[in-house]
Amino acid sequence: MDDLHAIEAAYKQNGVHPEIDMCEFADGSAFDLLSAQYTITGSLCEYQRSLSDFQGPAMLGSGITISILGPGDHDTFIRASVDGFSSTGRAPELLKVLAESAAARSDTILFSASLDGELVGTAAMAMIDVEDIKVVVFFIDSCLPNARGKGVHKALLLERLRVARDRGCDVAVATAREGSISGRNIEKVGFRQAFSCKTYTKNQ
Repeated sequence: MDDLHAIEAAYKQNGVHPEIDMCEFADGSAFDLLSAQYTITGSLCEYQRSLSDFQGPAMLGSGITISILGPGDHDTFIRASVDGFSSTGRAPELLKVLAESAAARSDTILFSASLDGELVGTAAMAMIDVEDIKVVVFFIDSCLPNARGKGVHKALLLERLRVARDRGCDVAVATAREGSISGRNIEKVGFRQAFSCKTYTKNQ
């Protein structure tokens, strides 16, 4: 219970409503604790892919350019990330906190996607050592609505796989909503589902 209170306090401090993604392999007592005050509002699929056999494409989609962003581009990343997620119905305050958190991490590389010179997408990857395995976590992938279906997300995935492989990562992991287009894109570049999570949202 103390851990849950700490999580809720962190959400409150950032001015957003509590949401918790619970792995299907978590201890049963955790589900019992959440069920008293939380409602299941969605499902997530967790994917993984070995990088040992990754062979990147010779080129990305037509007109698509993927760039690595530096510290001077953090504000641009945050604005573009919020814009890319704005059609999902999630609170702008939460989207901003998530983007700011990604930009603040020392283990994370930020990426942008441009289509014919226009900034249309963003994404990030965090490199983490787990015992003797170097894991790269893909997260906060976003794309403007008018650029979807044009290969932007796939290009962001492929470029991060290439960068992660070149930096010595062994395994890549990614997350997507169950049944989403993002999930299908993730599978198209060689990821396979490892496990699932339920999203719990605190009752009002």
